[in-house]
Amino acid sequence: MYEPLPDQRPSTADTSGGSSGAVTPTRRKWYKQDKATRSQETIAMLAGASMKLANPNASEKTSAAPSPPELRKRRPHKRSTSERLMSMMGLAREEEVKITIHVADILKRQKYIVKMCRALMLFGAPTHRLEEYLAMSARVLEIDSQFLYIPNCMIISFDDVLTHTAEVKIVRTAQSVNLGKLKDVHDIYKEVLHDIISLDDALSRLDQVIAAKPIYPVWVCVLMYGFASAAVSCFFSARLIDLPIIFALGVLLGFLQLVVAPRSNTYNTVFEVSATILLSFLARAFGSIRGGNLFCFSAITQGSIAMILPGWLVLSSALELHSKAMVPGAIRLVYSIIYSLFLVYGITVGTALYGAIDSHAVMETTCQNPLNTYWNFLFVPLYVIFVTFTVQARWTQMPAMVIIATAGYAVNFFTSKRFAASPSIAYTFGAFAVGVLANLYSRIRHGVAAAVLLPAVYLQVPGGLASSGAITSGLVIAANLTNSIGTPSDADNMQLNAAVFNVAASMIQIAIGITVGLLMSALIVYPMGKRRSGLWTL
Repeated sequence: MYEPLPDQRPSTADTSGGSSGAVTPTRRKWYKQDKATRSQETIAMLAGASMKLANPNASEKTSAAPSPPELRKRRPHKRSTSERLMSMMGLAREEEVKITIHVADILKRQKYIVKMCRALMLFGAPTHRLEEYLAMSARVLEIDSQFLYIPNCMIISFDDVLTHTAEVKIVRTAQSVNLGKLKDVHDIYKEVLHDIISLDDALSRLDQVIAAKPIYPVWVCVLMYGFASAAVSCFFSARLIDLPIIFALGVLLGFLQLVVAPRSNTYNTVFEVSATILLSFLARAFGSIRGGNLFCFSAITQGSIAMILPGWLVLSSALELHSKAMVPGAIRLVYSIIYSLFLVYGITVGTALYGAIDSHAVMETTCQNPLNTYWNFLFVPLYVIFVTFTVQARWTQMPAMVIIATAGYAVNFFTSKRFAASPSIAYTFGAFAVGVLANLYSRIRHGVAAAVLLPAVYLQVPGGLASSGAITSGLVIAANLTNSIGTPSDADNMQLNAAVFNVAASMIQIAIGITVGLLMSALIVYPMGKRRSGLWTL
């Protein structure tokens, strides 16, 4: 079922009749296959069966035809005992070969499923649909299997209905985002489902994709961290004079995350806390120059840490819970909340440390003379372009990403003016617009919807935190810690506790709004789902 048809295999000897000789071999896309050619063998079988039904005595007449005289005179040969034993041994050997080939074929299919699972987890496929993708592949390959996903781990059970046994495989790998390689894995996945390539070709191509080097080197991604931080700071009322400082701190954040953290497991465990302490300390130091009249303290702090906000974690947990995946959704939700508290704690400690050193440290959490909010329409496309480098997207994917993210932000921007009292409604409409455009792109252009809408989702989180004032409230409490007189009152303690949990609550509200919008968009574009290959969308 999974082997390609003869007319669908890439041709290496096709010629155009020109002077150049053979034409460069091309592989037909899975969505361009002629479905009529796939049923030629079936049509031939049906035609033969209809002929037999029309003339059932044809085979009998053929068998009853007179045989040549030399054949009629020949007597049947009586087999000896030795010949009978040799025949039985040959049949047993042939049966053993058939069983061996059958088992090897099953093992190859299982190997493909395991490797496809690893590739999907490595390159950032939607976690709430991982089980659906693998179940569809197993159904097409005629493998009886079951799947259970928990964060960073997939448990696969291959069942044997004849022996009533099961073989359990555990695929455990660190999950990351690589949209360029995710597109390549998506193509392999589709071509196997639609019988375009064999499993041998699919396994070799998966090995090549996994072993391939990143599209952009680390130093480019580190620089893009700085540019993306400067571009996203428009949501936090940053001014043009603040952008160079935010860029420098963003580059520092990228260096710590992409260079230092992977080389040390010890530092990797405390990366978020240490980075936020350092960045908030430096942000308050720059914000206190000239009594806070030169740089904006709050804009620098919020813009510098925007690239490590756990928006994707919270969104994934909300999608998993909404998709009835209780186990991974609950685990990821708890982790994202704890992650948010780590960030708030780091901001509080870093801000308070500088306040203890400098008695004239600035306490203002608002920026003077911020840019007009319509400047955001310039910074949003720039932010998306810079983010595409950090997630290793290809150049061919960038135009669709920029258009979809900008359209989603425009809907969010104007809707938030109408529903100012409930920002989550605005993010629902913005996510709905993003989801509709991404799914239409997937349906018309046969692209990966989950890849092109990911930067748009990244864009929604910092804006939501800025509108809710979640980070700003934490900055206020942190600034007041070193300026309080006497024993803190119960009101101060309650205010501190409220600020600690404000970031987590805001992120959850934003994630719920985005989740509802994305799922409703998938229902609009794919009302009956995609029965053949599942939904490659959020």
